[in-house]
Amino acid sequence: MPKIKNILFLCSGNVCRSIFAEYYAKWLKSMSYKEKLRDIRFDSAGIRHYFEKPHEGTVKYLNSKGISTDSIIPKDITEELINDQDLILAFEEKYHVRKLTRKFKQLKDLDEKVFLLLEFAGETDNLEIEDPFYLEENEYNKVLKRIEDGIIKSIERIINVNNSEEN
Repeated sequence: MPKIKNILFLCSGNVCRSIFAEYYAKWLKSMSYKEKLRDIRFDSAGIRHYFEKPHEGTVKYLNSKGISTDSIIPKDITEELINDQDLILAFEEKYHVRKLTRKFKQLKDLDEKVFLLLEFAGETDNLEIEDPFYLEENEYNKVLKRIEDGIIKSIERIINVNNSEEN
């Protein structure tokens, strides 16, 4: 696998999971991985633009960790955004990976850089992360915790890939 510098988190509307993943990864970079992720950029987008601001559950969870949410603006996936990425991490096969590859079928090698977050993180079971949009706060937070764990493992893999002798 070539070096990974640009990572995009992708979900349905870019208001819950992918926004959380982007801001949590950026926070981890600033707190624990400054040197190891120095040249790494994180971003997020949604398959479709549904809302103008992030879900209150995501904002509350990020704020509880001391992560600012003032600059969050949900956005749609575009061909240009895809082309800028080395790695795209999604949360559901049917609603994210398949829709992305169908919507942008003209892009070569797209399937080589798109993974489910937990798949890329090295998990083998229960790889889908459900949309928490309509869940109660406790269940919503459990979904975000699964994403946290997947991001930490994915960051470790990205560091390993970028430090491997193949690059």
